[in-house]
Amino acid sequence: MADFDPETFEAEKYREYFPKLQSAYKRAFDRLNEEYDSQIVHAIDQQILNESEPVYEDGDFTLELPEDPLDRLEGVVVSDDRAAELLDVYVDEIEAQLRSVFGVGNQDEPKA
Repeated sequence: MADFDPETFEAEKYREYFPKLQSAYKRAFDRLNEEYDSQIVHAIDQQILNESEPVYEDGDFTLELPEDPLDRLEGVVVSDDRAAELLDVYVDEIEAQLRSVFGVGNQDEPKA
């Protein structure tokens, strides 16, 4: 696999960088699954984050979510506030794992 090239990330992310993307998402899932209710974490992973899009611009990773992400959450009992809070934590963790896996930006902790 080629070294990370920000200029080609968008075009090559699902070819050249797919294993690293999978690794970052899995590491984030594993971390959250240890700390939070696994049913909610799994639901967010499968019903919201499965349609997310990692983006690299301006020297950092961000995660674009589908429109109205919390409206997609079904089959778990959780308040809207708690679901939104956990989704924010999950997104921050994925972004931190992307920075770590690709070796860019502040790799130590999620953005505040």
